Amino acid sequence: MRLHSRYFIFVLGFNLLSSFGFAKANFPARGFAPVLDVEQAEDRLKQFKLSFFGLPKKSFHQAYSYRFQFAHYPQAGVPEKRHGFLSGLSPHSPTFRIDLITSSQDLNPLSSFLLIRDLNGSKAWKWTRGNQNAQKLTSENWRTPWIDGINHSPFDLLMPFVSWPFEYQKSGRVCGRPAHLFVFTPSNKGNPYSSSLESVRLALDDAYDAPLRIEHMDGGILPARIFSLQSFKKVNNRWVVKSIDVKDRDSKSRTRFELQAVAHDLDLPVSAFQPSGLSQPLGLSSISLDSI
Repeated sequence: MRLHSRYFIFVLGFNLLSSFGFAKANFPARGFAPVLDVEQAEDRLKQFKLSFFGLPKKSFHQAYSYRFQFAHYPQAGVPEKRHGFLSGLSPHSPTFRIDLITSSQDLNPLSSFLLIRDLNGSKAWKWTRGNQNAQKLTSENWRTPWIDGINHSPFDLLMPFVSWPFEYQKSGRVCGRPAHLFVFTPSNKGNPYSSSLESVRLALDDAYDAPLRIEHMDGGILPARIFSLQSFKKVNNRWVVKSIDVKDRDSKSRTRFELQAVAHDLDLPVSAFQPSGLSQPLGLSSISLDSI
C-alpha cells in the first residue's frame, strides 16, 4: 500500500533507524539508492507537491484529532512540556487546525491555529483566548514558534520552500532508507520568511515520497535547524507518527513532538476549519481517543 506524503506528519510505515546531531555539515546520505536523472527528479518532486498540496476531497466520517505533547530539552535545565491537539476534516484535506492547551486535563484552548496548504500561496491564522476574531499570520511570522521556547513552528507544517527553485543533489540512504536529496533556494525576489534562511535541504523517501529529514541552512557550515522523523506506531490499521525532533544549532536545544492519543473517522464541524470559526471549540472533551 502506497502512503501519500501529505500524511508525513501523521502516517508512514517505517522507523527511522538513527538520530542525528550536528557533527557533520554534509547531508547524512550514504549507501545505495537509485540515482535520478533530471526528468526523474522533476517528476519525483512534482508527485510530492501534488500529494502535499492536494485538493481536498469531499468525505464524511473521515475527520481525525490527535493529542500531542511538545517536550523541549534545553542544553541545560529542566525540560518543558506543552500540550495540544492537531485535527483535520480528512487525511486528504490540506487544511488542518492546531489547538494549544494548558495541560492534557484542561481542554480549553489557549490559542488555536488554522493552516491551509496551497501551492499558489499557503495561509495561516491564529486565534488567542480572549479575542473574538482570528488574526491572519504574515509569512514573516510563520517561523515564530507555536509557543515561546520551542523549536517547532507553522513553517514546519506548511513547508512553503517546496515552491522555491530547486536542485536535485544526490541519492543515498537517509535514516536507513533510500532517499533523494533536494536543495531549495529562494528566488531573486528574496525570502519572505527569514532573511537568514538561505536554503533548505530535503530528503524524500524513495518508496513513499515522504520527507525523512529537513535542514535549514543560513550560510554556516552546519544546519541552523534539523527536522527529523523519529518513530511510528500502528493504530487501528493506520501508521501514525509517534515522534518528531527539531534540533536548533545555536541554542543546542531539541524539541520533540510526540503523539499521545489518536481518534479517526470523526465528524467535526466544517465551520471550525475556517478563519471565522477558529474560536469555535471542537468539542475535544467529547472525543474518544486511543492512547499510543
